[in-house]
Amino acid sequence: MTAERYTAVFTGLLSLKKPGEYAYLRMGDDPLGKDGYTIHRGRPPYGELGGEISFTDLPEGCQHLVQNTYRKMWDL
Repeated sequence: MTAERYTAVFTGLLSLKKPGEYAYLRMGDDPLGKDGYTIHRGRPPYGELGGEISFTDLPEGCQHLVQNTYRKMWDL
């Protein structure tokens, strides 16, 4: 079970994407530890999202996970 406190939505030209669908990552404060994370593709749960925050305001573990996921998605 994850404590999904943060959601990162990846926008852009992903293959096989329908309008309004995006890849998004839901994670807790410690995504690589006890809190875990999940990756989804589809319409993000906008009704469940709170306010927008800066990337630098994410916990360090979340920043690393977002960067690593982005690099894998785009083969960087």
